[in-house]
Amino acid sequence: MTCSNPGREADRRRVRQPRCRHLSALLIGALPMLVHGAEAVVSDTQIEQALRAPQAPPPPAGLTRGLRVQAKTETKQMIDLNIPFEFNSSELQPQATAQLRQLRSALTSESLSKDRFMVAGHTDAKGNPQYNQQLSERRAEAVRRYLVDNGVEPDRLQAVGYGAEHLALPDHPEDASNRRVEIRNLGERP
Repeated sequence: MTCSNPGREADRRRVRQPRCRHLSALLIGALPMLVHGAEAVVSDTQIEQALRAPQAPPPPAGLTRGLRVQAKTETKQMIDLNIPFEFNSSELQPQATAQLRQLRSALTSESLSKDRFMVAGHTDAKGNPQYNQQLSERRAEAVRRYLVDNGVEPDRLQAVGYGAEHLALPDHPEDASNRRVEIRNLGERP
């Protein structure tokens, strides 16, 4: 017969809790793609949850002595979205509009309205690496342009391309899942 220490279990749960909250936000954001395939539209609420910075608990009273305490986060708030493009093109497909509307809604929500975001384009590993780099940059800029044209302030968005540098499925470099747009929260505007 084994006895467990209730105090020790409570400590473990407290340590695990912030990580679980962040992991659950990432899973919520990825769930539609896992369940319905790459064509699923991630809702604005799911995007907002994945991009929102975790709330740090307030510092214990009397310990800060006028210093500003800022919580460190080990992971970045980000989400990969399936934004369809025409083959070998940076032109958005008509199906992209539904996902981009959800993204625009999330980025203009009250909880994210002060933050800046990176729009990162990715390609699969087919073709010339230099061409893939340029294509990923053009695709990221196409998403940025759509968001700006639909009400997101331009100074809140930075478009970058990574080509095939950061594959989602490194063991399957030519898989279509590697062709994606990543949205990453860069924190509050200065």
